[in-house]
Amino acid sequence: MNRVASLSGLFADWYWEMDGQLRLTYTSDQFAEKTGLDPADDYWEQNRRTLERHESFRDFEIQRVATDGKCVWLALSGEPVFDGNGEFQGFQGVGRNITVQKRGEQLLRLEHAVARALSQASGVAEALQGGLRAICDIEGWDYGRCFRVDPSSGAMTLEEGWFAREPATEQFLSRSRLAWQEEGKPVFAKSPRAAQGDFATFAFPAVAQGRTVGLLAFSGYRASEPDERLTEAAQALGSLFGQFLQRKQTEELLRASEARYRSLTHLSSDFFWETDAQHRLTSIVHGPSYGSSQLGRGIIGKHPWGVPSVQPDQAGWAAHMAVLNSHLPFRDFEFARIMPDGGTRYFSVSGEPRFDAHGAFVGYRGLGRDVTEIAIARERIASLAYNDALTGLANRTSLAPALEQAIERTRRHRSKLAGVFMDLDGFKQINDMHGHAAGDAFLQEVARRLRRTLRASDVVARLGGDEFFVVLEQMQDTPAVERVVSKLAAEVLRPYELFGGVKARVSASLGVSIFPDDAGDAATLMAHADKAMYAAKRAGKNAFCIFSSGSSGNPTAIKASDPQAA
Repeated sequence: MNRVASLSGLFADWYWEMDGQLRLTYTSDQFAEKTGLDPADDYWEQNRRTLERHESFRDFEIQRVATDGKCVWLALSGEPVFDGNGEFQGFQGVGRNITVQKRGEQLLRLEHAVARALSQASGVAEALQGGLRAICDIEGWDYGRCFRVDPSSGAMTLEEGWFAREPATEQFLSRSRLAWQEEGKPVFAKSPRAAQGDFATFAFPAVAQGRTVGLLAFSGYRASEPDERLTEAAQALGSLFGQFLQRKQTEELLRASEARYRSLTHLSSDFFWETDAQHRLTSIVHGPSYGSSQLGRGIIGKHPWGVPSVQPDQAGWAAHMAVLNSHLPFRDFEFARIMPDGGTRYFSVSGEPRFDAHGAFVGYRGLGRDVTEIAIARERIASLAYNDALTGLANRTSLAPALEQAIERTRRHRSKLAGVFMDLDGFKQINDMHGHAAGDAFLQEVARRLRRTLRASDVVARLGGDEFFVVLEQMQDTPAVERVVSKLAAEVLRPYELFGGVKARVSASLGVSIFPDDAGDAATLMAHADKAMYAAKRAGKNAFCIFSSGSSGNPTAIKASDPQAA
């Protein structure tokens, strides 16, 4: 009776009993209702050894496939039962359906796998194939395709694809080798796969800056439709692919532009220049229609580094001076200067030393080009690679090195650092009720509020969707962290004005992990902050949790609106 009382205190979906021969003798009616599985199904085989040792077990996880083809995860706990003489009589225990939790973890791993594939690959084909394969492997699709979409016409062009190996096809080809290899004949076979379900296709757009730039399509033999969680995750996955495609398209346009520009500079350059033996500019010659004709105004007779410039920095000019003093030729030295009209122009110059008949150095002469458009495009590419296109915050790619550097600084200074994982509560309703344009504007306002609330030195990143991550350096103690996190939560909670004057309120769930108290590296810090954030959600949202590495490992939620939290 005491065991039953202790078991009834567990959070459970159903109750079960087993006899001394380890045969399931009773399962409460809630089992079929909660799982959709057949109670007679022997799902205990994986835990047979524990059962045979007659030992207690907690939250043993089992994966089963329901009749509709969907995977169901079970968490089982049980205690052995003995009679008055100590003879083993069987087991009694409880079970929970943890499919939602496991599915959420799986989709989070999927998003991380796609982000890694797109950011770490050496080429476009490798990156897209890696991202498509990650989705196919984890979600069980046979084929994955990425199409580019022309925003104006909507025309689709196949960019890249990936498909799984098919053992049945390979076996058929091996068996028919005599016909196609030695006899040179074509071969054909039909192999119905009805047992694996109908051939299905699932597709979602790749979006960048509010425009559909691609389409991701996945197909294969499946017994079930994509679940709601995958449909929701498709927006984040589509954003990752969309930003990648847009960045690569910009790079392709830049390469094409540079190629065209180089072909023209073989015929002519923007301007010609000369200096004397002391490296003072003596002449700049350009055509009457040259767009940067103000370049030479007020600089004749001066050293190039003596004229105010935006770049390079002092070290860059010093390195260039060393080349000039060595009387060596140079190519494509780039500098930027604010022109008399207030605009900033970028120039690239190449030069060779001049010597008189006696071999004495008399100065330099060379050619120069206005490369402003190329420089701006280059900066645009860098921004797309390391910043979130929608909010302008750091993205997942740039967060990783920034967090590593912050941890290293914190380690050297023997101080504390807090990682804050923030997830908006109810953002999906904003999109559903007011449209994605309103949702994008809402996220941009959230980003502005976070930046206003934090110090300029604090790193703020958007991980994707409605998830953000904040790095707080030089924190004195836990109460100081709580004060900052409370301010963040309060700032997010303030009303928002959407399109048409509609007002909305959205709260946030925040999870906090502190280095070095409960995390020794960046990956652990993010994982603990993520765990604490989910604890805050379970506590009712509009709350924050600080990860605890104590015996329970389960942090206690603090309501963000609680005055004691500040």
